Amino acid sequence: MKILFSKQGKSCYVADKERLIFCIYNVYFDINGNEVPDEEAFHKKLYNEDGWYQHWMDYEGLPEPLKAESTIEPEYEIDDVFGNYGFKNEAGEFVIELQYAYAHNFTCGLALVNLNRTWYKTPEGNRYYENHYGYIDGNGQTVIGFQYDEAYPFNKYGVALVSDLKDGWHLIDISGNEIPNTRFPFISPFDYHERYVEFSRDDDDEALIGLYDTKERKVLIEPRFSDVSVTDDNHILVWERDGEYGKSDFRQYYINRNGELIYPWLSTQRFAKIAKPDLNDVTAVATSLYTELKENI
Repeated sequence: MKILFSKQGKSCYVADKERLIFCIYNVYFDINGNEVPDEEAFHKKLYNEDGWYQHWMDYEGLPEPLKAESTIEPEYEIDDVFGNYGFKNEAGEFVIELQYAYAHNFTCGLALVNLNRTWYKTPEGNRYYENHYGYIDGNGQTVIGFQYDEAYPFNKYGVALVSDLKDGWHLIDISGNEIPNTRFPFISPFDYHERYVEFSRDDDDEALIGLYDTKERKVLIEPRFSDVSVTDDNHILVWERDGEYGKSDFRQYYINRNGELIYPWLSTQRFAKIAKPDLNDVTAVATSLYTELKENI
């Protein structure tokens, strides 16, 4: 790699991938560091009409998106609360009637649903509710019983994250069987396409993070990082605390799925903020005032 240009700024992102235009603190530059005029094309619509960032997910099973109103939650009554979530077919007809407090679209042929929420008061007089999550098939038949207080849909590798009040968070397969050795103190929720799951063997805010492989059903990397972000098998961005300049001091660098270091020079830089190199082998790197990059690296 070779540094093409360097600019000071508080933020940086790629405004145009094809032309390799970078925005550094609201000013636009080409790949040689020359300032270019602002264009409307640089301001792409990243949000949908509701203001949420667009995340895409492939659903299986019933093709029509879930159609339902919000759940019914009384303000004062202490009783079982049944919601009004159900499923419609392509013709807009309910094939699974309104009966759930919550429901998610089908993944791997199963839909996550919350049968009801049971409200109760603690001896101290505090008011809480207990969820009853389970999974149903396209006929509305219960496949995995309503035994979880919290749960998430299955990803494409047939793994779901669930929690019961007694034993805490763990992973299950599509038969409802607990996947062995997955009762970690912390497991991060994951989306349909995600293969790797962040986990920790300690239950505190500064616990080190590792990766679990839901496809191969095994620990990929034992916890040894402050944070982890997976781009692909060959680019796993990790954060590693250093501490020489205070609590927020850290390094960012890349490893592959075998835990092997790639782009070794990045591991020596503090406060490096990096993105995966594109097809042109170009990326943006931000460093702190504590470090200086060499011209050829």
